[in-house]
Amino acid sequence: MVELDLDEKDLEILRWLDREGEIDVDQLSDELGISTSTIYYRLDNYREKGILKGNVADIDHQKLGFELTAITEIKSEYGPGYEGIADRLTELSGVQSVYFMLGEMSFILISRLRDHEHLQTLIDNIIHTEGVEHSSTHIVLKEFKDESRLLVNYDDDDLAKLIDGTVDE
Repeated sequence: MVELDLDEKDLEILRWLDREGEIDVDQLSDELGISTSTIYYRLDNYREKGILKGNVADIDHQKLGFELTAITEIKSEYGPGYEGIADRLTELSGVQSVYFMLGEMSFILISRLRDHEHLQTLIDNIIHTEGVEHSSTHIVLKEFKDESRLLVNYDDDDLAKLIDGTVDE
């Protein structure tokens, strides 16, 4: 467990950043009534603790032309080579997320793809990846929730627990 030592102002700042997707210190200061120097200090603190990583905008993959979402289950032999397999899978074009799993399957990949030709190329590349024994790819027909922002997924009670206690590392 890591002691985060967050207060209500921290939570307000983090929720604003999560909602807006960019750091605009002046706007943040105006809307929350917190001095810009305090915000800069807290942003530096969040970066030191690894809570805040860079400034990333939320790009809509479908509007950009990546209309297919694929979820691929991969089975590989469990052992010391799994990190090498993961490294090779993360390098495949279109792969957005790679998760190492417990259970029957070893990895789950989430991919954003242009079209069926791009999908076929990805499947061919997965099949030919050293260490992959079996794969099964599923195509998403409709997305009901795809929220990359973190804090918007929690209610106020759960977020308040961040202030009151500790969270897992």
